[in-house]
Amino acid sequence: MEKNNWKAKAGTPDYLEAKQKIVDVAIELIAEKSVSKLRFEELAKRVGCVRTTIYRYFDSKEELLTEVMTALMYQMAVDVALYTVDNKQAPSKDTFTEGIFHTITRLRTDSRYRVVMDSDNIDFFAQLAVDRMPEKIAPILSSFINDDQATDMQLNNGLTIEEACAWLAIQIISYAQFGLLGKTEEEQKAFVNKMIVSVMITES
Repeated sequence: MEKNNWKAKAGTPDYLEAKQKIVDVAIELIAEKSVSKLRFEELAKRVGCVRTTIYRYFDSKEELLTEVMTALMYQMAVDVALYTVDNKQAPSKDTFTEGIFHTITRLRTDSRYRVVMDSDNIDFFAQLAVDRMPEKIAPILSSFINDDQATDMQLNNGLTIEEACAWLAIQIISYAQFGLLGKTEEEQKAFVNKMIVSVMITES
């Protein structure tokens, strides 16, 4: 018998659905309790399976947490995009600012993101974001930056979309951890516009 042939068969629709359900429930449990209190026994009960089933998809808690953080990172990118394009105006530096500001605020206040803002995980999450963010969110960012039909926004200073994605991830995580300058929401948005958006893009 080959080692690990009891593992779930990767790549099938059923595999992807089951794995995503485990990740989603893990996020819920972490939000309710904490990273340190996440246990596979309780996770399996919430998912509706036995503990050993979790190990068919994840070799360890660390591997599961990596997938959790990747899922949340992707959600960050989706949030930025939704706030940038889901409004009555065309995508612009102002709407991009709104998207980034909302995402930073959500990271600081939404318990779903507790795992990535945990002091034990923040460095790992930052590196994960740099490594995976370009691949995950470049298509999203490209839909409203450097797309002549969708927007007048263009990347500054010869930045590639991949570089912009990695840099944006670092900025969002840093400001989520340490906070934005400004006492009011408007002052904080102005700071985001000046220190993040205007560094990244220009409007033609």
